[in-house]
Amino acid sequence: METSTVAWDGWHILAVEGEFVVKYLAKVREHLEEFAKQSTAKVAFDLTKTTYIDSSAITLMLNYQKRLRAQNGNIVVFGASEDAKSIFSIVGLDNSITVFDTREQFEQAVKM
Repeated sequence: METSTVAWDGWHILAVEGEFVVKYLAKVREHLEEFAKQSTAKVAFDLTKTTYIDSSAITLMLNYQKRLRAQNGNIVVFGASEDAKSIFSIVGLDNSITVFDTREQFEQAVKM
C-alpha cells in the first residue's frame, strides 16, 4: 500500500493506493494523527486506487471520524469501488461518513 497527501481548500486529501488493510494501518494512522493535531481537521480519503479494504480500515476511519467530529473536523470518502461502497452500506459506514462517487462531487459539495 502507498499513501500520499495533498492539501486542498482546507482539507487533507489522503490517497490510499493498493490494499487498505490491517498490516498497513500504521502508515495511515500516522497521517491521521498529524491531521488530528489541528483544531478543525478535515480529511478526505481518496480511494480511487484502493484495490481492497478490510474491516480494520473501516473501523479506523469510523474511530477517527468520531475523534475529528469532537474537534469540529470531519472525514469523507470519495472514489471507492462499487464493492467497497456496498460494504460501507452493509456495515453502516455511509451513515457516519459521507461517501462521494468522485473527487469532483466531493469538491462541489464542500464548496457549497
